[in-house]
This record gives sequence, structure tokens and C-alpha cells, in this order.
Amino acid sequence: MSESIGEHQLDNGENPEESGELTIKQEYQLWRKNCRYMYEFVSETALTWPSLSIQWLPEYTTTDGIIDAKLLIGTNTSGEDKNYLKVATTQLPENSEVKVSSRLKIVQKFENNAEICRARYMPQQSNVVATINGVGEVDLYDLNHESKQAISHNATHSENGYGLAWSNFTKGYLLTGADDKFSCITDTNTNKVIFKSDVQQDIVNDVKWHNFDENLFASVSEDSHVYVFDIRTKEVVSRFYAKESNGINTLAFSPFSRNLFSIGNTNSNINLLDMRKLSNDAKSTSGLLHTMMGHGDPITSMEFDPHHDGILATGAQDRRVIIWDLSKIGEEQQQEDAEDGCPELFMMHAGHTGSVTDLNWCPFKPWTLGTVADDNIVHLWEVGKNLLNTEENSEIAASELE
Repeated sequence: MSESIGEHQLDNGENPEESGELTIKQEYQLWRKNCRYMYEFVSETALTWPSLSIQWLPEYTTTDGIIDAKLLIGTNTSGEDKNYLKVATTQLPENSEVKVSSRLKIVQKFENNAEICRARYMPQQSNVVATINGVGEVDLYDLNHESKQAISHNATHSENGYGLAWSNFTKGYLLTGADDKFSCITDTNTNKVIFKSDVQQDIVNDVKWHNFDENLFASVSEDSHVYVFDIRTKEVVSRFYAKESNGINTLAFSPFSRNLFSIGNTNSNINLLDMRKLSNDAKSTSGLLHTMMGHGDPITSMEFDPHHDGILATGAQDRRVIIWDLSKIGEEQQQEDAEDGCPELFMMHAGHTGSVTDLNWCPFKPWTLGTVADDNIVHLWEVGKNLLNTEENSEIAASELE
């Protein structure tokens, strides 16, 4: 296993496996001890300020088994310093035998008025990056531009925002959501807001476009509802009430199944939903397929694996990232296996010592993720081949969604 992990010392001489309740540092040391069994590659970079956002840029080069890659991160200085959108370079090994310099190196910085809550590149033009910040401002940056300033600056929202998603179908359509209870679509080609919804009764925590239908998008809110909109009518076409959620924090549409999507809740649970079963009734709970339990605190981020059907990664305030294999739902377990979690809980990444704030699957290297947390640490990691089945995960059959 290629490894680049900083040394952390335990508070005392106790063996963390023998003591009862582990401290965060002891948990970290135990995780580090077991890294070789779980990862092909894992690296750790300490930042000056924590980042609330991470995304791999799609461009990369490979030379002599070394992959040169770039990522987008931000800063959250809590008002103590200037905030920036940053571009970082790193190296990944093509295989576990290659040694690389994996620590992030900041190569570009772009100024922003507040903490960067989310940063995402435009799918059709990856040098154009949108950010939404802690006061609801939406900025566009050109990574090919020498200036450190935004090429576009809009006070789209009046409060802190985390919802930010580009349309994969219509170039320049940017979907946003914020604490001001609005979800908006801005046509960045004309710099005009073409949609603004106030149907949400509380904070809008996340927004996403559907991966198969260019007209559909969704928002999730502290009001415990999912709202699915159609851009043609600019109306809610279906909704879901997550009654026990205590608020919905994030959502993700499957890139493989047009009917499957997931939501992450404040109560730490994850719900899988069927688009076909949703209704448009205010308190409707129809459409729920399955609930997954494994985190101990509110879910903060989630994303389906773009390379493998039925694989979902989630991050939470419990400092954990969990990878779920939806094809394992309902499988019988031995008692000793059941004690480790439900059958669909594939892997738990337990290396962060603070709340996980964002995660992103690498678009060009399967089973590889970037994750960030409140501990100022960026982790880049690849799931160990010994954990993977030799067979590819089979596509979820439509009959299973009935």
C-alpha cells in the first residue's frame, strides 16, 4: 500500500484496543494501524484553514505510473483571515507499488468575501468554477484567468448556502440553495436568475439536478421535505416527507438508475427513494425503499460512485465516511458479521478527527475519494483491492425498486 500519513501520538500509554472508551486520538491511531488492510493508497494533508468543500478536477496526466491530478478546495477562516477558492495539485499512484508525493500543493488562489461553502466546476467547461459562500453570494471564477478576482459576482441569496450544482445538460445553468429558504437557477450565460422557489418552509440544505432528465431537479430542507421540480412548469411535481429525519441535509441522484436517489438526514439515517413512487401530497411518505443506519450523527454529504452501480459514499458529523453497497441490502448475515453493521455497510473510513464536511469520488481513478473535515485535514484514499469482490457490482434491477 502506498501510504503518506502524518504521525499522531496517543495521549497516554494505554492500548486503545484494551481501554473502554477511546479518545479521538486513540481512534485515529487505531485507524492508522489498520490502514494497510483497508487501502491501496491513503494520504493526509494538513491545511492552514479547514475546507468545507472538495472536488477533483477532471483533467489529469500520467507519467511512469504517477498520476498528476488537481482538486478544488476552499477556506473557512471564521473571519480571521481572507477566504479563498484554491486549486491544489497532488500525485496518485497507478498501482500500490509506485511511490508518489501525495501531499496537496496549492497552485492557485482566488479571493472571496466569505468562507467557501461549496465549489464546483462546470461540466461542459471545467475551467469555470462556481462557489457559494457563507453570506449567500455566488461567484464564478475562470481558472485560466490570471486575476485572483471572480469573473462574476452575484448576491443570489441573502444567507449562508451549501446547495450548488451545475446542469449536466444545459451549459451555464447553475442551481443553488441557501438558508434564506430559496432555491434558484441562474443562467450564467446571461447572469439572470430564471427560477426562484419559496416553497421550502425552512433552510434549503442541498440542491441537485437529475442525472437522466434535464428538466428535473430537487431540493432538500430543514422542513424535512424533498421537493422535485420541473423547470418547464417551474412547479413542484413530487415531494417526500421524511417524518423522522429532523431535517434533510443532503441528497444524491443515482448516475445509473433514473428512479433511484438518496437523502441524508439530521437523525443520522440515510433513506433510499424511488422517483416513481413519490406523490405531490404535502405530508406524503410514499416512495421510501429502504433506510440505512450506520452513522452516529447528522449526515453532511453524499455521492454515488460514478464508476460502479449501487455504491454510495456518505459523510457525517460523527467523523466517519461510509461506503454502502446497495446490492447487499437484505442479505443474510452471520451473528458476528451483524454486530459490525448492516450487510450493505461495505467500508468505514475512520481517519478524520473532525466532522466530515464534503466528499467526492475521483472521476478518473475508480474506488478513489477525496474527503475533508473540520480537523483541517484532506484525505485522499483508494479502497483496498482485498476488500473488493472480484465480480463487478450488478446493476440494480428495476424489479427491485417496485
